[in-house]
Amino acid sequence: MPLQMSAPAYSQTACLVHIVDGDLLSRSTLSRALGAVGIACRVHSTAADALAVLGTASACIVLRSDLPDMTAIEFMAEASLLGHDLPVLVVTEQGDVDAAVAAMKAGAMDCIAHPFAIPPFLERLRACLASGNPQAQQRDRSRDAVRRLALLSRRESEVLELIVEGKQSKTIAWELGISIKTVEVHRARIMEKTGCRSIVGLGRLWEAAEMLRGRDMPHALTVRQPAQPALMEVAAS
Repeated sequence: MPLQMSAPAYSQTACLVHIVDGDLLSRSTLSRALGAVGIACRVHSTAADALAVLGTASACIVLRSDLPDMTAIEFMAEASLLGHDLPVLVVTEQGDVDAAVAAMKAGAMDCIAHPFAIPPFLERLRACLASGNPQAQQRDRSRDAVRRLALLSRRESEVLELIVEGKQSKTIAWELGISIKTVEVHRARIMEKTGCRSIVGLGRLWEAAEMLRGRDMPHALTVRQPAQPALMEVAAS
């Protein structure tokens, strides 16, 4: 990897860059380059070492695509499961277009092919540090939506699902075998618990939770059959 230390200096405060690279020379070179421009970094030879110490002070990850213990894609998936949604700059091998495309699809902020000069690397890294991670922001919204929906009872979740499908209270009452008054009571409680002020807000909340593909949804909703009128519930007290 050519080392060119003539890159323009700039300061980055309150950030920690993790360099995850199985090659000693490569990670040492990058560490010196970051230190020369005032960027704090921590180096790791394996993915497991990096995953064990990622925390709130972390700002970005420089990740080699072919780590000794897992691929870059596996690393990003594992980091996400652990709640670490950081921008990732993946280092691929020269000409490995497939690896670069796969990394971007998996959520990498950017890719750079090795070997590379230090100045363009620093610029790519600076862009990652400045831009944040849109996917992380979306996951935060999704997790917040899941948390709010978890406050609902099973019946309230069933009512909400039909509300976001655009069904009226009369139809909801028929499908669930409850009275219209009970539906209205559930609707009011749903609004109160989720903090939503409109049906549109409820729909957006539901869609945000669905971004997690139902993995963390509070209730597993079953297929409902229209109930017979004789089985109608009395209005909730």
